Amino acid sequence: MSVWKIAGAAAFVACMAGGSVAAEEQTLSFRLVTKKISGPVLQAANVEGRAVSAGDYVGVAVFEDGRIAYKEFVLIMDAGSAEGSYSGYSTYTFQNGESLTLKFVGGWDQKREGGDYQVLSGTGTFKGATGTGRFDALKEPWDGASLYEGSFTLTLAGN
Repeated sequence: MSVWKIAGAAAFVACMAGGSVAAEEQTLSFRLVTKKISGPVLQAANVEGRAVSAGDYVGVAVFEDGRIAYKEFVLIMDAGSAEGSYSGYSTYTFQNGESLTLKFVGGWDQKREGGDYQVLSGTGTFKGATGTGRFDALKEPWDGASLYEGSFTLTLAGN
């Protein structure tokens, strides 16, 4: 038997013994309600209608599959009277204790508000996950809270 056949057979056996190494792609769609809990808003000196703020926020996301996650996040915002931008970091913690931590960037103008996510890390099933996502604001009736619709497309690490 040639050395290459033996090496190939050994590699095959090692892969089979180690379990599946295939990654799984998963899309999680949700609706999210958020509220600012603290943080200053500072008016920009000598720039009319411009302000910056940093704050702590919380929210609850309900996913299409019925799961619920508590969201904690920090956000830095540069706001004008009719447009602005923001960025921050958020962690979604599911009822079973698993979590996803993401970075986001977004903004708004007179037509819409929304942004994009990048997965940074996860725990449990989400450990080693990579991916991106999107969120968009929806009309809501609340004073001081915001409603969003979004999704994450994740590549989960193989088992």
